[in-house]
Amino acid sequence: MAVKIRLAKKGRKKLALYDIVVADQRAPRDGRFIEKLGNYNPNTNPSTVVLHEDKVIQWLFNGAQPTNTVKNILSSQGILLKRHLQIGVKKGAITQEEADKRFLVWKESKTQKPGKFKA
Repeated sequence: MAVKIRLAKKGRKKLALYDIVVADQRAPRDGRFIEKLGNYNPNTNPSTVVLHEDKVIQWLFNGAQPTNTVKNILSSQGILLKRHLQIGVKKGAITQEEADKRFLVWKESKTQKPGKFKA
């Protein structure tokens, strides 16, 4: 059974909301799913994403494949980076403290507002 992390459409016409779910790839888009991992609202500016990070990372370690859109969402939230760092910790390449430090540095650089552009 191939498992995907994908979007399930909710809401109404022209005001779509999405649940981020884990589902068998053969299941319908809005049909049966295994577990709900979060929400995605593209109607706000910027888009709103609410995720259970621990569950998402666990499913990724278990072999669930995210769709392209979900992969972009997870990447923007830093979950794929966190997973990458955890793989390094498991292999012994870095320590857990160093992985946490690298993730915090990335998170801080993402939250800082860019200064004026120098021409």
